[in-house]
Amino acid sequence: MRRVRIIAVLLLTVSICLGLIYTNTPVSAKEVAVEMRLSTEKVVIKPGKKIRISVENAGPDDKITYSSRNEDVATVSKLGKITGISEGKTVVTAVVTKTDKRGNETVLRFKCKVKVEAEKTVSIMAVGDALIHEKILNYGKQEDGTYNFDGLFKYVKKYISKFDVKIINQETIFVNDSHRFGGYPCFGTPNALGDSMMKAGFNVITCATNHAYDNGARGIKDTVAYWRQYEDTTLMTGIYDNQEDYDTVAIREYNGIKIAFLNYTTLLNTSAKREPYYIRYCKEPQIEKEIMYAKKHADFVIVLPHWGVEYDHKPSEEQKRMAKKMAEAGADLIIGCHPHVVQPMKVIKTTDGRRVPCYYSLGNFVSNMYWVKTQVEGMAEVEIVKWNGKTTVRSAEFTPLINHIYGSSGTKFTAILFSDYTSELCKLHYLNDRFGSGAVTCGRLKEVFDSIGNDKW
Repeated sequence: MRRVRIIAVLLLTVSICLGLIYTNTPVSAKEVAVEMRLSTEKVVIKPGKKIRISVENAGPDDKITYSSRNEDVATVSKLGKITGISEGKTVVTAVVTKTDKRGNETVLRFKCKVKVEAEKTVSIMAVGDALIHEKILNYGKQEDGTYNFDGLFKYVKKYISKFDVKIINQETIFVNDSHRFGGYPCFGTPNALGDSMMKAGFNVITCATNHAYDNGARGIKDTVAYWRQYEDTTLMTGIYDNQEDYDTVAIREYNGIKIAFLNYTTLLNTSAKREPYYIRYCKEPQIEKEIMYAKKHADFVIVLPHWGVEYDHKPSEEQKRMAKKMAEAGADLIIGCHPHVVQPMKVIKTTDGRRVPCYYSLGNFVSNMYWVKTQVEGMAEVEIVKWNGKTTVRSAEFTPLINHIYGSSGTKFTAILFSDYTSELCKLHYLNDRFGSGAVTCGRLKEVFDSIGNDKW
């Protein structure tokens, strides 16, 4: 009997102990909240923006409290509304307290990683060919024999100052020897043009053109040497004096966004022997390879081809085919030059769902050409935005400009925004003297630009 009593006492003791364990130890989170979870475990928001998180499948009697590890980065309300404060990372914790019928509490914690990231933007503009004909050379020549081309840019300088990236196509090569200065067909331009470009604010210069080898290796080396002096502030691309630079994709960072610039020409005006690295020539396998490389190392890829049929407002089938290939390879923006007239901006849709603005031709920026259609020029205006690791085009516009030739016998030149081009200025255009009053009117100029058929972004 004594042994039976001892066994009974032991059984009772074990039962009591088990009861104590059951009544005082919370039920595990795994048992209580098999279906309970946060609505999201990772949040990216902008400063000043709000987003709400919640605990899914929480009971009506569950007590939920939220807290932020770093309230300088993000705060969270009693109801789970997260507000971004400043850039950085923090963790928002949701603490759920469950109480069972016996009054026992189970505490569960759920964490949400929060990243507050400001939106980064870059504004980009581009104009066409700075084509320095003989008359424009004479216009820039000063009484003391030096050159100054500031007047070419005086009416657009203020407008373009608002952009971060300012691109211009340097159609004609620089030469240091004044005896080699000249206009069409073999251009040689004083590097004073570069001084004026920079004063106007341009910080990306494209040089891969059909005239790039007009002065042979001398012109390449003189031009590269000039721009190398200013490489900290101004990017020149398209021509090179060594293999290493040729093999390097030009990438610059603006406002926290890395942009790659790829400049090619589809043609040259000479077949003279040259080093293969002097000019970035348009070879499709190379282009696709370089675009794909740029896509991996930059946030945004701009391709700047020198292509198309001169004086034709319609892009050729070859341009369209190449543009599609560039876009499919990863180009985010395509800006073309060479035809001397504007061609439309079209939106190319890629197989991966991207929309790529393609400006087939911006026309000239300044020239001494005497057709009405060559007086109408274009300025590409693009804004890009980077947020949460992705860079996209926010807007893409095409703004008309006018190549204004004026003065006695058409000896002065400048570019003017069409929106600033009054009827009084229009009457002063040299073509009205050369071909008779009414040759150039604001109506005719507007008609030329409107007729090319731009897409709307």
